[in-house]
Amino acid sequence: MADTTAEMPAGLEILRALPPEGVTPRPVPLVFLHGAFAGAWCWAEHFLPWFASQGYACYAPSFRGHAGSAGHDKLHSYGIEDYATDLGSVIEDLPAPPVIIGHSMGGFVGMRFLQDQPAMGLVLLASVPPTGLAGPALSLAMWNPSLLGEVAMLQQMNPKWASLDVMRGALFSAEDDPEVLARHFNQMDGESRRATMDMHGAMRLRPDSWKDKMPVLVLGAANDTLIRKAFVRSTGRRLGRRPEFFENTGHGMMLDRSWPQVAARIAEWLVAQGF
Repeated sequence: MADTTAEMPAGLEILRALPPEGVTPRPVPLVFLHGAFAGAWCWAEHFLPWFASQGYACYAPSFRGHAGSAGHDKLHSYGIEDYATDLGSVIEDLPAPPVIIGHSMGGFVGMRFLQDQPAMGLVLLASVPPTGLAGPALSLAMWNPSLLGEVAMLQQMNPKWASLDVMRGALFSAEDDPEVLARHFNQMDGESRRATMDMHGAMRLRPDSWKDKMPVLVLGAANDTLIRKAFVRSTGRRLGRRPEFFENTGHGMMLDRSWPQVAARIAEWLVAQGF
């Protein structure tokens, strides 16, 4: 069993899982970045202990205003730059440069961070594209306007106002256990309006400044209603990588029932890179 602990430097929650006794540690740590409305908890159920069992030191921060981190009362004043600063504060305390693994908004934060500071590599899971959320939002408006309206309500109010059916449609595949969905639903928080505006066009990323300097893996979910296949492919084109997709998988790839296949593919890629 991985040693999973929580730390709170400067009010930032960081969940940590280290290789258990008897497992040879690997030299490159992993930093996991959560998406909107979530926190580090989304990595704790499966990915942190599993990757620790493979020998990786794993770290998952909750961005300011999320989960166990301070700043909930100022959430809407925080933007993507602030979340990238949170990531920097985690990385500066690590013994070696990490591989960044970002989901959804966390992928966008990771790409913003890389414009200023290097890392060993990047893994994107159903990530917001470098061009932002304008395209995915327009697509959602065309193909599922009711879901777009529900997501907008979440932004203005709180995830607790949504229904489990909405969460299932937005985040998970149809096969997922309703009891598991309810547990994740109860852990969700609000999301910063400023950060959302950043991703809708207020901030433009420049992946050309770093994409050829490190290995990058782009993964998507075939049943994702938020970041559809076309936008995962556009991310792949911008980064010069061929994306890979997981069938029968929803947007919440680290919590979906197919998480073992997702984790195994990331581990295979890490080993192939010498990490």
